[in-house]
Amino acid sequence: MSATSESEMSKNDLDSPTSDDANSGGNIGESNLKKGPWTLSEDEILVEYVTKHGEGNWNAVQKHTGLARCGKSCRLRWANHLRPDLKKGAFSPEEEPLIIELHARMGNKWARMAAELPGRTDNEIKNFWNTRIKRRQRAGLPVYPPDIYLKALNENLQMEETNTFLSAEVQCSGMMPVDKFEIPAVEFKTLNMNHCT
Repeated sequence: MSATSESEMSKNDLDSPTSDDANSGGNIGESNLKKGPWTLSEDEILVEYVTKHGEGNWNAVQKHTGLARCGKSCRLRWANHLRPDLKKGAFSPEEEPLIIELHARMGNKWARMAAELPGRTDNEIKNFWNTRIKRRQRAGLPVYPPDIYLKALNENLQMEETNTFLSAEVQCSGMMPVDKFEIPAVEFKTLNMNHCT
């Protein structure tokens, strides 16, 4: 091949739609997905779909409804905005100490904490915690109240002791199988006892 024919070929390859799609790193259909705020009609379509089919395969929503949103966007919209049991607004006086106590025990396990607070999302719990921690740091206050800190510390120590005991038990049982260990019978017929008189 000549140098001109190679350059013409590479130019034609760059202009072809198939090479653009291959170089873009995404699916062809992804460019048609809508981003940004959800409309009321999109919300209605999503609610109707989830009511009829239940939560689950979020990628199927686009295929079955024609909604131009990706599965992740549908899942997040449902979980954070449209769920019927969703609680919105400020946390109640009962919820705030519970979040503090859960964080003291679990750390940043937002989804596990949300499971303990029905109707609340992991994201709003995380936002509450991060806002609270910044305020307390600015004020020079401890992250946890002393009673919650001590309670969490004691629970963690008990968990560590239990885990240490269980791991030692597992290690011992791994060294000597209990079910195959036999103790031979021993008789002491010629045992002389020295009596002190």
